[in-house]
Amino acid sequence: MVTETIAQNDACKGDSAVMDRLSVSTIRLLSADMVDKANSGHLGAPFGCAPLANALWGRIMKYSPRKKWMNRDRFVLSAGHASALLYSMLHLTGHGLGEKYDVCNMDELKKFRQAGSSTPGHPEFRLTCGVEVTTGPLGQGIANAVGMAIAEAHMAARFNKEGYKVFDYNVYCLCGDGCMMEGVASEAASLAGHLKLHKLIVFYDDNKITIDGTTDLAFSEDVGARFAAYGWNVLRIENGDVTSSKVFEQAVAEAKSQTEKPTLIVMKTTIGNGAGPGVEGTSKAHGGKFSNLEAIRNKWFNPTNLRKDGDAIDQQVADVVQEELDLISEKEVLPKFHVPSKVLDKFREIGAQGDRMADKWEEMLQQYYRTFRASDPDLVDDLEQRMSGKFLTDKWEAKVSEYLNKELKAINSNIKTLWNNIEAPNDDDSDSTQDLKRRKITPEQKPKYKAGRVYVAEVLKNIVALNPSVMGGSADVASSCGGHWPDIQGHFLPPSFGEKLAGANYAGRYIHFGVREHASLAILNGICASTPLIPYCTLFTVFYQYALPAIRMASISKFPILYIGTHDSIDVGEDGPTHQPVEVLPQLRAMPNLLVIRPANVEECVGAFQVFAAQYTEKQSISSYVDPKPLVRRPIFVMTSRGELGLPYKGNTSIKGQDGLWKGAYVLHDCADEITSPGKGNRTGTSHLVLPDIVLIGSGQDVALVMKAKEILLKWSQTFNERLKDGFSGFPHVNTPVPALLKVRIVSMPCWELFDEQDQEYQDTVLCSNYRQVLRIYVEKAATKNTGHDKYAHMSVLMPSYGLSGKAADVEKKLEFTPEYVAAKVWASWMDRGRILPMAGDTADVGFSTWVSHLGRRAGAH
Repeated sequence: MVTETIAQNDACKGDSAVMDRLSVSTIRLLSADMVDKANSGHLGAPFGCAPLANALWGRIMKYSPRKKWMNRDRFVLSAGHASALLYSMLHLTGHGLGEKYDVCNMDELKKFRQAGSSTPGHPEFRLTCGVEVTTGPLGQGIANAVGMAIAEAHMAARFNKEGYKVFDYNVYCLCGDGCMMEGVASEAASLAGHLKLHKLIVFYDDNKITIDGTTDLAFSEDVGARFAAYGWNVLRIENGDVTSSKVFEQAVAEAKSQTEKPTLIVMKTTIGNGAGPGVEGTSKAHGGKFSNLEAIRNKWFNPTNLRKDGDAIDQQVADVVQEELDLISEKEVLPKFHVPSKVLDKFREIGAQGDRMADKWEEMLQQYYRTFRASDPDLVDDLEQRMSGKFLTDKWEAKVSEYLNKELKAINSNIKTLWNNIEAPNDDDSDSTQDLKRRKITPEQKPKYKAGRVYVAEVLKNIVALNPSVMGGSADVASSCGGHWPDIQGHFLPPSFGEKLAGANYAGRYIHFGVREHASLAILNGICASTPLIPYCTLFTVFYQYALPAIRMASISKFPILYIGTHDSIDVGEDGPTHQPVEVLPQLRAMPNLLVIRPANVEECVGAFQVFAAQYTEKQSISSYVDPKPLVRRPIFVMTSRGELGLPYKGNTSIKGQDGLWKGAYVLHDCADEITSPGKGNRTGTSHLVLPDIVLIGSGQDVALVMKAKEILLKWSQTFNERLKDGFSGFPHVNTPVPALLKVRIVSMPCWELFDEQDQEYQDTVLCSNYRQVLRIYVEKAATKNTGHDKYAHMSVLMPSYGLSGKAADVEKKLEFTPEYVAAKVWASWMDRGRILPMAGDTADVGFSTWVSHLGRRAGAH
């Protein structure tokens, strides 16, 4: 359909060969003017690949510059440094023209690579209308394109019906030698071949040049043969420098003639083609402006020079250029940033045709709803909701709440209370005794906790079961991390695989990524960018290091992707330091626009999913999910444990874990008993009557660790006070200070980013950071020193280096992450700062001006 309408357009414009050549020259010079004005950028690829760009946007792809058309073809510029080429095409085709996102107009092209412009150095999703995905780091775009092809295959398998191809588009990708050297591209290409993604067509700009010289310095393999071994259909264009669109059209037609393999088109080009001797075909053409730009302009945009070589097509191009000069009253050569009117008309008309195709597709979509609403209401409702911007159903929240209540019932039947005032009279029943010995929990009384990875997987299962929009996978560790339920999701595999495995087809919602961590997350970026699907991945936390570049791209792009990392600390045990991720948590926290959540119990696990789901529950128009997406969205990383996840005692504040998680941090166990003590009233939030001496902060399993340490500290405090009393036995009674137990507050801080977004008053209320005498200590065995904890705490108990191999309990003891070791470090820190004893007239909510003891010296030492 597109080819037919474009052919009609050519008949109106004149000979297509003439328009092809003039269009190619225009694309090159427009790109060159951007780079020249910015004095920064890359021209080698725009000059070398201009013929391909002319063919793609002028003859091959279906797209709509002004409509949010879900069935458009996708184009991914994996060689993101060639952004000037992409912006030239978006300008020529009129993307966003006259609309809110008209960001590739001539004024913006003139601000190429300038701060605040919509034409940045590398294409950025959301920022520029028509950019499908952010690219720049080489190889990422190929994996993104694989994700887009997976999304197309899945959406077509789920929704398409006879006579209604709602989802039927191709994914095109342009990559270079650098992309082909990157491991992420190899991983993604291997998976694409295995999955038989025949709607994927990759153009390989095989120009044999990189920044440092010719590719044979480091790269001599036969890329085509490699891709053929991956299961790709490999085609070759021996002369990619030709300006005629026909050679590219023929290659694409051949690629589309089969439905079993993705296609790689190896396109031999000359980098910087047309830049002249000494530049074109060399590494000098890769980056920077061309010093001979005006000579190049005189060659292509001057009728006299065009006629010199006697080429028949150039003679006709000269006539068109002369007409343009007459039109704009110029004498010899077309000026900078000038697009000949016939070239602009050509692409704008093709764009208008695409807009009309988008309208027809929308009409077909509405007919689809009417036709199948009675016979397949669930399917129609699913598609209709997603196209309106609502990706999640209304059922999942009730199901997850039911799950949480069930788990809490099992836990709360045995969990005990940790009282602060251990000397208070026991006016409650025996179950609430405040005697230290009676507070000990025997093994058979311990609450029944599951592993953190189990809680997270069970919550995810409830969401997956009720939301067909949720699609994800794992890099060969789902059996350990969770994340795959074949009876619910099936398997995303070629239909031919169905003979081997029940539920294997493109309608499946679980992707077997194999051991390809980097590609798997880059593929999720492509899925998230292109279709109304909610992507997720489960992995060991340490293996996310293989894929940090893809997480970074998701964070830059604000893709709401769910990452689940299990085995989050030295608790991994026997696998040793290679698998114990002591530095991954700080690495992730350092990444802007990424929420990192390390829940301490099942309530916080549920809260983490609620925070993630909130990004999808608001009903918005589909335009919000295409170009650009809402700025409030961001990826979320839920990091959890291999072993048991739960608390040794009840919290004594009214804040539920899932609610506290929304704030990033909250007081879980305060230093006063009134909140939970029967008959003492029912106040909400934290106690404002008693100021803590120490605030212990933790996340994940470490919250349980600091709660146990608090119990020990209270015991030590009682013993210390008894000895202190004996020390004052010879003094008159009236002058003897009244010893008080150490007052310890426990704060669960599952998410730094959410906590940082709270107002200062809330932060101070939780951490008492506006009181200089309150000692704050952060305990975290999943993080190393000097990684940011000092903005919340005076001191930290963190991993000094990597872990070691052994049983989890033995490793924690060896590395001093037991309650006794932590309590000793806290006690020593408290004593080192000087223990303040209360005096008559002191009030707990008034800050002191000094840490010096009221006795004039520190009251004891550890």
